[in-house]
Amino acid sequence: MRPVRWGAVAAALALAVSGCAGADAGMPACEPSQRLGIMAQSVPGAAYVPCVVSLPPGWSFRSFEVDDSGARFALRSDRADRAVEVELAARCDVGSATPVAPRDEGVRTYQRAVSVSPRYAGRLYDVFADGCVTYTFDFARGPHIALLDELQTAVGLYPRRLLRQQLQQDLGITLDPRDRPPSRQTTIVP
Repeated sequence: MRPVRWGAVAAALALAVSGCAGADAGMPACEPSQRLGIMAQSVPGAAYVPCVVSLPPGWSFRSFEVDDSGARFALRSDRADRAVEVELAARCDVGSATPVAPRDEGVRTYQRAVSVSPRYAGRLYDVFADGCVTYTFDFARGPHIALLDELQTAVGLYPRRLLRQQLQQDLGITLDPRDRPPSRQTTIVP
């Protein structure tokens, strides 16, 4: 069918999250959508795209950015004074991070604590074919265990192959790793 015109899609997304739209309207939900397609195109070939399964009570969507280097969005809990940054990139350096139980098939998951006291701060990494998702968190001690669990439940990984099929079938959009989003940065903040 027709290839996506990323400039038009970005403009449509900007309109969709402005005005009367709810604060979560710009959130990259785990469903086949142009927003997830744009994220996938920011890292061509990445086997997965991060998305929000559902927000736990007290969590909110904060921002969404896409450019040629990847995609980022932020979530925040009302029990945390800092937002969690979720970033999709072509690669990441897990360094001395500790392997933990993988979050999905074909994914290697790592965790690195940067600080454990007085705050619990660090990064989670989901590494997969041609891509990586980094979750940067910084929580006060106390609620940090519950907040980290809620984060991992809230953010899922959407398989690129499934997204490609569903965008073509449902929206007539061809998701092709050779297509690229516009080189300018698109920032959408509700």
